[in-house]
Amino acid sequence: MTDERVVFGNTVHGLCQLALRGRLSTMAHVTLARLGLPLERTPQPAYPLAVWRSSLDIVVRELYPELQREEGLRRLGQQMVLGVSETVMGRGMLALGRALGPRRLLLRLNTCFRNADNYVQLRLTELAPTSFEVSINETLGVPSYYQGMLEAALGSTGVREARVQSLREEGPGCTWRVEWR
Repeated sequence: MTDERVVFGNTVHGLCQLALRGRLSTMAHVTLARLGLPLERTPQPAYPLAVWRSSLDIVVRELYPELQREEGLRRLGQQMVLGVSETVMGRGMLALGRALGPRRLLLRLNTCFRNADNYVQLRLTELAPTSFEVSINETLGVPSYYQGMLEAALGSTGVREARVQSLREEGPGCTWRVEWR
């Protein structure tokens, strides 16, 4: 058994081959393939963390050149949730989220993240019925990407006025306050 941190192929498939289908230039495809992420092929079971992290930068520069990097990463995180929602597992998770509502979805979110990679752990602290602190142990130095995923996950439950506010970065992790009405 290896201790290598990896991102699972379903994550790559959800973002790069579903959510971003037709949105990346030929040059971006070539660059990602050189990096070890050939989008024209069936995804591997897992990719090294360094490949995934570098691919996020390439995709953000490609899709959102006019935006500040952090805003581009936040939007990419939102696209990630939308892309994964097109997979069989993702459709099931989002349907479950709508049925459960935002509170119970958040309580199950760690399981969702564990289906994406082998290193992210979430810690939730309930502050009120519609307010949580959500801490992620590892954001790869791109906390706004994870913020975007949290925003899209909450939005998928149908709540109004969902808000994800960064509270603090702690080493490689980050904590957000998540609220909704």
